Amino acid sequence: MSGARRLGIVVPYRDRQQHLDALLPLLADFFASPELRGALTVKLLVVEQATGLPFNRGMIKNIGYNLLAPEVDYICFHDVDLVPLDADYSWPSQPAMACFHGLDFKPDFVRQLFGGVVLLQKLHFEAANGYSNAYWNWGFEDVDLRERLLRCGLPPQHREGTYRKLPHNDEGSHPDGKPTEAHQQNQRKYTSQWFRKTETGWARKPNLVGAWRAEGLNSAQFDQLTPRCPIGPQGANAEHVIVALRHAPEAAG
Repeated sequence: MSGARRLGIVVPYRDRQQHLDALLPLLADFFASPELRGALTVKLLVVEQATGLPFNRGMIKNIGYNLLAPEVDYICFHDVDLVPLDADYSWPSQPAMACFHGLDFKPDFVRQLFGGVVLLQKLHFEAANGYSNAYWNWGFEDVDLRERLLRCGLPPQHREGTYRKLPHNDEGSHPDGKPTEAHQQNQRKYTSQWFRKTETGWARKPNLVGAWRAEGLNSAQFDQLTPRCPIGPQGANAEHVIVALRHAPEAAG
């Protein structure tokens, strides 16, 4: 591939204006640094979910990919509340989680995750059929993608990126620290999909065929409510679009 790699960044978004206003100029400055100028061309798309249904981060990421993929060489899914301080956004030979330091987790736990800021070749993301569309409100769409990648023979790597986390309330927990019902429902969905109970604990299902091949990137249905319009500081090469989901949450089980 000749010339600078074309990186596409998808930011799933709803009701976080303060974070978005902070992130966009900081990302623009980061990619305009002398170290990165000329090495990458970056196009960023903020995909906002319209009101009416609970937030579905996985489906919004799938939609962002479908909109942006024809224009880029590889893709990054980027949380709106993570600001890079020292991070590597270069071409990933394997799926890679870019954020490591600055998260509120111990290192051993971070190595079991695949969220926050992740980079994938388009071929790898499509092989995994993207994110599941079945996780609503908060949590587990990211580790569900990790399980899909493992079954494609694509174990995620972890880069030593340092990020600053913008303050916000934990949407998966009540003020007393107890998980919300939506969080618990997503956890049950994730566990039953990918693991089985054994005498000694939990074991990963082989699930080599799996329903996930028919549910994900290839089944996300949406309506684009607005044209893609520039957003952020001049020269940021960032756009914003609002989409409405055609899916609805399953009844709680």
